[in-house]
Formats: sequence, C-alpha cells, structure tokens
Amino acid sequence: MEENLQQPNYIILSVPLSELPVTETFLLRSKLMGFSSLGEIVRTDLKVVSGFEDYSERWYFELISLLERNGLIHLISA
Repeated sequence: MEENLQQPNYIILSVPLSELPVTETFLLRSKLMGFSSLGEIVRTDLKVVSGFEDYSERWYFELISLLERNGLIHLISA
C-alpha cells in the first residue's frame, strides 16, 4: 500500500511571502499583521493571530492550503 505523504519543504519557511504562490489579499493581510515570511506565521500562536484586526477566515484557509501543499501542516498550533 502506497502512502501519499508530502515531503516537508522547510526552505519555504524563510522565503519572503511576496515570492510565494499566494494571493495579493493574503500578502496584504499578512503584511498588515506584521508577517513577512511563512516561518514568522507558524511561530505565532494562531489563537493570537485570529484576534488581529486584519485576520480573516479566507486568509486562514489560504495559509492552511499553502502549508498542506508543502507538507508543513504539522507546524501550526490551532
């Protein structure tokens, strides 16, 4: 039986968000919340992030999608 596990892409954590395949809305909201890389986001408690004025569920779902596509979903603390 073959498992379909995504190999974690840890390099992406230090890449500026502006260089990642994300929407302009995700970039803007991330910047307004003070994030410039995916690493900064995953090191922050998402319960705290969800209280930020510029947080939205759409932003959160795009974050989850990006993490899943790169095998990094295990890095978030919901």
